[in-house]
Amino acid sequence: MKVLVLAVTLLLAAPSISGAPATPQSPIVNPKSQLPAAGSIQLTPRRLLRKGVDAWPLIASPTTPPEQHINATLTRLNARLANSLKDCDEGARGQMGPDYKGKDPAADDWSRTIAVTMTGPHFLSLIATEEVFCGGTHPDGDTMAMVFDLTTGAPVNWVAMVAKSATPSAFSDSVSDGSTMGALILPDLAKMNLAGADADCKDAFQDPQSFQLWPDAQLDRLVAQPFDLPHVVQACANEIALTLDEARKLGFDEGLLGAIAQAHRQAAPVLHK
Repeated sequence: MKVLVLAVTLLLAAPSISGAPATPQSPIVNPKSQLPAAGSIQLTPRRLLRKGVDAWPLIASPTTPPEQHINATLTRLNARLANSLKDCDEGARGQMGPDYKGKDPAADDWSRTIAVTMTGPHFLSLIATEEVFCGGTHPDGDTMAMVFDLTTGAPVNWVAMVAKSATPSAFSDSVSDGSTMGALILPDLAKMNLAGADADCKDAFQDPQSFQLWPDAQLDRLVAQPFDLPHVVQACANEIALTLDEARKLGFDEGLLGAIAQAHRQAAPVLHK
């Protein structure tokens, strides 16, 4: 399984959510722990699909078609996750045998936390980090980055966010809950990642290596993380917090970088990882 960083960038265009999802479990609301909201939009309080599993938050009181579209996408993703939880529970229990009398293996077979790293202007960025063990030989870890364009309601197309001269290209693969996540292949970013990697990780990266990306308003950075690494080298998927100047030199769009800088000035004390 791969390590992903849930910054909500699905397939560089839209999440792959096929089939009719079952109705999700009633969420548990934790009033003492709310997802941060700052900048141009507000998000709903933190919700749990069940203990230890964060649901994707929604935009509170959406007023525009793009905001409504984002909420519809996140609602479908929550339904998909609820279905995946049921399948995982069956798998975790199935490997124990009929005479097993210990702790329910499905009690903590899936954990997910979601962080908000930008709520405008122009972009909404949500990062899901999870650990999953549905049976088998080893657990899996995913990071999912969901980054939405608030003017269109669509996930950010990262290829379009980089100058053509930098020769960007798209990549995608599925994650633990079955969603298809998009990533970016950028040769100069791969070189930067390799140059800063630990010696033990030099051979871990693929050619070409793909990356998930998301803006972080508190850090005033564009974050990249190697995507789709084999399970045995997941520990090598370290985040690269690009300064805006570094991102600019790699060819990233000035509008994106300006939005991050503005969000940092407005919301850095509120947003957190």
